[in-house]
Amino acid sequence: MKKRIMILLTVICVASLIGGCGTKKESDKQESNQQENTQESEPEESTEQISYNAQECVELGEYMGVKLTLGTYEVTKEEIQSNIDSMLMSYPKYEDTDKTTVEEGDTVNIDYEGLKDDVAFDGGTAQDSYLEIGSDSFIDGFEDGLIGKKVGEKVKLNLTFPENYQNTELAGQDVVFNVTINKIVTKEIVTQDTVTDDFVASNFVSQGYNNVKELESGVKEQLENSKETSKKTDTQNALFEKLRESCKVTLPEGLLDQKVKEYIDQFTTNMETSYGMKLEDYLSSINTTEDEFKQQAEQMMTDSLENQIILEAIAQKENIEADEEGYAEYKKNVVTDFGFESEDALIQQYGEDYVKNAYVSDKTMDILIENAKITYEDQAESAENADSKDSE
Repeated sequence: MKKRIMILLTVICVASLIGGCGTKKESDKQESNQQENTQESEPEESTEQISYNAQECVELGEYMGVKLTLGTYEVTKEEIQSNIDSMLMSYPKYEDTDKTTVEEGDTVNIDYEGLKDDVAFDGGTAQDSYLEIGSDSFIDGFEDGLIGKKVGEKVKLNLTFPENYQNTELAGQDVVFNVTINKIVTKEIVTQDTVTDDFVASNFVSQGYNNVKELESGVKEQLENSKETSKKTDTQNALFEKLRESCKVTLPEGLLDQKVKEYIDQFTTNMETSYGMKLEDYLSSINTTEDEFKQQAEQMMTDSLENQIILEAIAQKENIEADEEGYAEYKKNVVTDFGFESEDALIQQYGEDYVKNAYVSDKTMDILIENAKITYEDQAESAENADSKDSE
């Protein structure tokens, strides 16, 4: 039986924001990365959820046998080649040279240690590291400070991290890098034309690849899995769009405002606990105002609520319920895929009614997709054919 997690994934990732059929939310504050479930949420006073009857909120239109047109999800040789090329770029071959003075464009092998207030900071120390001078891989002044220096020379660089550096503990701080230049090397990017079985075995064995053939097969399989996931997601999104077009939803009074507030509160908490950032600082870093953020949250929650209530109404009309065997497997899959310690932990966090409602919604979506009339076609070819017909 296929894992049915897509709808619960969408719902849980916005922290239990869609409370179907008036079930109470266990807690307003959920873990930001529920998939890992590495930390427990701080208990907060529960918010009384707004009750509603889905069938009274929706005028159902066409929902069985909906026609959908999607793009192709075939993996091409070009995509396989492009992905392999990207992987190979991360494993260049280096050869030592007799060059002794560092110049712009050189690739150097260095050891370095970063100190703040004479104490080494996390992530600031490495040995036998390769750096291309002029690549701007390091903070301003690091690479320029090595130009003109000699192989074997120890260089002291007094630098300052940028004010907007992602590590807030280092942002705007003065630091010292002690650098030893070990050698100057040449760098060669391996390509599919030059890659060998030995090279694959030396660099990709940890990923399960021992030769070129295994690398190509593995990349193809990864792309196929990724495309299959995209296909499922795109199909659901397209079906939801059609459902919102054909079904008229009237959201219960106050429900949207409640869910938007919960989302913003949750997002704010997650930013502070996971990244040490205030909401206004995060929004500033992505050039978004609080009003724009709230508008985005309102649109997202409007779509999510309408999607969920439509599914609930369809499930009620079609008498789709949680079968014991399917629901048991569903919970097992959720526990595995979202990293819960146990089914009891899942139920304790979200409540039996909520999880069961999510399963019924997912089951309803499966039925709608099974009955949908879906056409998969190459969008470029489709556009060309349309242009040809228009020109006739």
